[in-house]
Amino acid sequence: MGLVVREYNNYMKKHFLIAFLFFTLKGVVAQEHPFYSYNDPKIQEALNQIDPKEYQNAFFKGIRYKIVGDAEKAIEAFSDCIRMNGQEAAPMYESAMLYFNLGQLDQAIFFIESACKIEPNNKWYKELLAKTYIESGQYSKAIYSFKKLLDIEPGNKDWHIELASAYLLNNQPRNAIKVYDNLQKYIGPYEMLFQQKKQIYLEMGDRLGAIEEVESWVDSEPSNLEAINELSKLYILSGKQTKAILALEKSLEIKNDNASAFIMLSDLYRNKQDFEKSFYYTKKAFGSLDLGIDAKMRLLLTNYDSADNDPELLSKSYKLIEILKQTHPNNAKPYTIAGDYYYRDDSLNLAKRNFKKAAELDPSRFPIWQQLMIIKFDLKEYDDLINLGKEVQELFPSQPIIYYLLGLAHIQKKSYDLAIEELNSGKLIIIENPNLLSQFYASLGDAYYAKEEFNKSDIAYNKSLEILPENTYVLNNYSYYLSLRKTSLQQAAEMMSLCVKLSPGQPSYEDTYAWVFYQLKDYNNALLWIEKAISSGGNNSATIVEHYGDILYQLSKKEAALLQWQKAKELGSKSKFIDKKISEKKLYE
Repeated sequence: MGLVVREYNNYMKKHFLIAFLFFTLKGVVAQEHPFYSYNDPKIQEALNQIDPKEYQNAFFKGIRYKIVGDAEKAIEAFSDCIRMNGQEAAPMYESAMLYFNLGQLDQAIFFIESACKIEPNNKWYKELLAKTYIESGQYSKAIYSFKKLLDIEPGNKDWHIELASAYLLNNQPRNAIKVYDNLQKYIGPYEMLFQQKKQIYLEMGDRLGAIEEVESWVDSEPSNLEAINELSKLYILSGKQTKAILALEKSLEIKNDNASAFIMLSDLYRNKQDFEKSFYYTKKAFGSLDLGIDAKMRLLLTNYDSADNDPELLSKSYKLIEILKQTHPNNAKPYTIAGDYYYRDDSLNLAKRNFKKAAELDPSRFPIWQQLMIIKFDLKEYDDLINLGKEVQELFPSQPIIYYLLGLAHIQKKSYDLAIEELNSGKLIIIENPNLLSQFYASLGDAYYAKEEFNKSDIAYNKSLEILPENTYVLNNYSYYLSLRKTSLQQAAEMMSLCVKLSPGQPSYEDTYAWVFYQLKDYNNALLWIEKAISSGGNNSATIVEHYGDILYQLSKKEAALLQWQKAKELGSKSKFIDKKISEKKLYE
């Protein structure tokens, strides 16, 4: 549609003055413009009966309205021209084009068919007619029209393409291929034609035809890497792996840094169970600048989960990461993925080193800094974390997670006032993140509890649960602290009932639930839950084992209690009364 309008407008600009002179001189130079044909004596006689000036004014009024985009008034002006002279094709063509652009195809067809009857050899008219048939779904008529156009201009590339499209729309794909074959006689080997024919064959389910087409492309352009890669893909699709390998190896003779070939060869050899060669070509791809870093990162991310239980794949992934660093030394991404791998494998110092390098290369990416701070927390490098956090705060002052990590670090250092200051500041800048806000209040609860400001601690914990009622960390800690204080024990029991439902099989949670029952003097339920905790893995926890002994003692199972206290001592219990309990075989609290 746009092509017709553009070509016609260019033509009109070129011949505007000629058209103007024609109207002024009453048609003396009619043949200078392809749209106006006044050779017929009858038409000339009819023209002599109308006022040329009135017709001229109406026509150019239509042109002006068309230029400014007022289609309705333009159509009205051209209609006036048609009423004055129904044998003139130009206003009919203009009207058809306007209706076409408005999507009023029935009207467009009426006027362009009328124009073509008056001037059957005008290629502009016939082209618009064909395109209008296409838009209206009259594909057979469009095919006929484009074929007639090619009779006028046999080597026209655009009309060949339009005709092929019409055949495809009319479910005649083999005729479309014939049209492309015919066009190739005029323009020679042409990538787009090979690609189009290949796609048609594939959509017909004719893989052999597609292969033969692309083989012809390769024969015509033996050094065209895209053609060879396309052929290789078709061979792979058709199960012709050996041919695919030969084609790809040929492409490497043309360009020894062909990353697409490396990737396909890697896949092919993997399918053939030749993992050594497969990895060889993967390494070649990673060492090639012809393959973008993001594609390489995607492969490493794909390997990330699988490598967790596959030592060989993990080893290969680390080798690829090192190649990635060498190939892209100034990009942070290789160091980021290295940090992720090392962190997952608990190699925290190596993870820290890589994230630090990534942050140096790209200090604008906050997630890198965040992960670096988390690693420092995991390594218990609290002073370093605090110093780093202050630097990162200057770069990203609106990131609340920085304040949270600083708060946690200060809690670990027992700098509770500083922790409370960071946490209170950070929670003010949290936007639409209830999970994080709940954690801020949870940590505030921990800090206030450590300061023995129990009222503030309770308020913070309750606020955390108000925001996120199923926060198991808070449900457990708050309940445990209430049990130690022997206050609000029924509330603690209700919270722990929810907690163990949300996270079954967690020995620390089951131990807390048991201890709440213990403080309620419900020793049978306490025994039930402490034994669950032991079964869930708590038998290696000095605290849980000692609690087990205390509960057994309250149930008058003193010998069994003594055995558990002794075991707790062996596990490293540092409780205040453990030695006295063992030596005197008596419970002390």
